[in-house]
Amino acid sequence: MASPWPPSRFWQYWALAGMLVLTAAFWWSVEGLTLFEDGAARGQIADGLLRFSLLILTPALVLVWLLAAWLRRRVGETGYWKMLGLVTMIWGGSVLVTRTLMG
Repeated sequence: MASPWPPSRFWQYWALAGMLVLTAAFWWSVEGLTLFEDGAARGQIADGLLRFSLLILTPALVLVWLLAAWLRRRVGETGYWKMLGLVTMIWGGSVLVTRTLMG
């Protein structure tokens, strides 16, 4: 059975979102690790948020993007985009607050 070409709108948007998600995750992994190694954390809250965003939120963001087909079947297309958006906003907020606390 041949796969349909061009792919559905969902997969086209998913690929576009992937460019942003993967670029952001890679950027924060490098930037956050540099901040961590330099010991730039000014206080326990900044250090904890930096660790949490690097160890939990960044992999969660990439996993939600990667598991699109599985999640789409369970929560639907709009549910998937809402979930990806929610994880992205939480991740983005933690990165923003971490950068603000680091100074």
